[in-house]
Amino acid sequence: MILEHVILLTNKLQNGEYDSDYFCGDIVLDEADINSITELVNTNLIEVYTQQSDFIEIPQLKEHIRKLIKLEIATGSIPNYFKSLNDFIQGNKFENKLEDFYIADISYRNNVDSNIKIDLYKQNLTLISFLRKLTDSEKKKNMTLELLFYKSGLGTDLVIDYKLEDLKTINITELQIIQSQFENSGSGEDKKQLFINELINFINSCGKSYITVAHAWDTLIVNYKKSVLLFIAGFSFEKIKISSNEHFQKLADKISESIGKASTYIFGVPVGYILLLNGMDFTGFAIGKNLILLILGTIFFILIWSVLFANIKESINLIEAEIDDFITKIENVIALEDIKNKLLSLKTNDLTKQRKKLLLVRILSSIIYVLLIIVYAYVFIDISVFYL
Repeated sequence: MILEHVILLTNKLQNGEYDSDYFCGDIVLDEADINSITELVNTNLIEVYTQQSDFIEIPQLKEHIRKLIKLEIATGSIPNYFKSLNDFIQGNKFENKLEDFYIADISYRNNVDSNIKIDLYKQNLTLISFLRKLTDSEKKKNMTLELLFYKSGLGTDLVIDYKLEDLKTINITELQIIQSQFENSGSGEDKKQLFINELINFINSCGKSYITVAHAWDTLIVNYKKSVLLFIAGFSFEKIKISSNEHFQKLADKISESIGKASTYIFGVPVGYILLLNGMDFTGFAIGKNLILLILGTIFFILIWSVLFANIKESINLIEAEIDDFITKIENVIALEDIKNKLLSLKTNDLTKQRKKLLLVRILSSIIYVLLIIVYAYVFIDISVFYL
């Protein structure tokens, strides 16, 4: 109740000002104030004077009802009373064990009043507490707190220091969900280690400042969720690189296979048409034979366009879709950056070359087929018709 009495009296003081550890001012005494003054006198937290600076004893208080008197309240001796918000933050930067406290300059009483800055402070205090539970060790240095994280031969430190104006809103609900995942008796410890690994990578890439981590907290959560999805899919984080390399090799083999098909068709298609042209009767006497060869050439043209070329194009498109899908899965996994770059190279270079080769084969097959038609037409019109 001491804080209650102090707040009551300080809020009624006129011309109130701080003098060292005291808050001094004038008050028109009423009967209700006597109880609060008495409680504070009993704990040596207040001194009462007349306007002429004469000391007033407790029994004399009733004689001064409705009179202007002076109060000197030892607010500096009250651990849960703070003159300013900055004083409160400096004294409770990394944790706050006070269940009840009052901040005078913003007229804030904990669990009674509401204040946006205090809400922001409490959110970040929750985040700091969460990080402290994950750390391997911590040490205080001056007005900062240093957290050390260590995982699989990789370590880093995070310096907790901030100004109130630098703080950003933290999604406490999301934080509570993650904490509950760590407490799961089945996969909790694995998920905790996944998160620590993501946190270490994030700190090493973005900086060791708490403000940097807090401002990009949503990005860190996205990275963690992707790691969890990979874990749920049957990966352990240590096996991701091996699995990714295997998958990359499969994609490279598929591209090599399509390269082989395209190369075969580059040589095979012209040879097929040359055989047809070689079989034609240029004397013009075997009209039926020439017609059959033209029909066969047409069937051959339709088959390679609707089946062979279509299969190669579909294969290239499927490989590209598979590459895009895998890039999406590992996009924010820093440890797989090399794999991602190789996949992008496959997509932009190798697949582009394949499409160009396929286009070349199509052009060649079209040209030779047109030549077949021209030869047939020439033989038929210039020789066969004349012969008839």
